[in-house]
Amino acid sequence: MQDKNTKAPFERSGSTKKNIRFEDDLLDQINRAAGNGQFSSWVKEACREKLERLESIKK
Repeated sequence: MQDKNTKAPFERSGSTKKNIRFEDDLLDQINRAAGNGQFSSWVKEACREKLERLESIKK
């Protein structure tokens, strides 16, 4: 998590912007599956599902 002091005043509180690189073929698959304008929410949901699976394995 990023320190609140390092964020510019116009940035959203409670979230942090991260830049990641996707392979072209993976990005194409995600865009086709997610649909227009849904990339961010689709990727976040995929991450949540992965975290839930990991938590269930740990138990």
